[in-house]
Amino acid sequence: MASVPWTGETVFTAASGSATTVVLKVPHRGRIKGFSLSQTSGANAGASAALYTSNQETTPNSELPAEAFHILDITLPTAAKVDNHSLDVSYLNRDGTPSNPQRYLYLKITPAGSGDKNFVFSITVENPTLI
Repeated sequence: MASVPWTGETVFTAASGSATTVVLKVPHRGRIKGFSLSQTSGANAGASAALYTSNQETTPNSELPAEAFHILDITLPTAAKVDNHSLDVSYLNRDGTPSNPQRYLYLKITPAGSGDKNFVFSITVENPTLI
């Protein structure tokens, strides 16, 4: 099976001290090969984040714990940037069906400190293709 690299970038704002869910448009399945999370404004106080394969808004996913869809933890240090380009994490969006796949991952981020912060999240996915 061949694969095609795919890269995407999402710019967003999150309020400090509260969790924000950011919808990331990605292939519906693949392998995360790397990511970068950068804070672009506001006082650098760090942040904690995690990637999920479901937004858990509808049943049956809403009845399951968030950990059932958790694929990756991310800690943003006070240096305002974190990169990891040596990953090999497989995923499949769990909100869709085989006949109606959904092209999303969900980044849940909680910035530390105070005030609104702007961020840029970049992700590289190896997208398998059938030949």
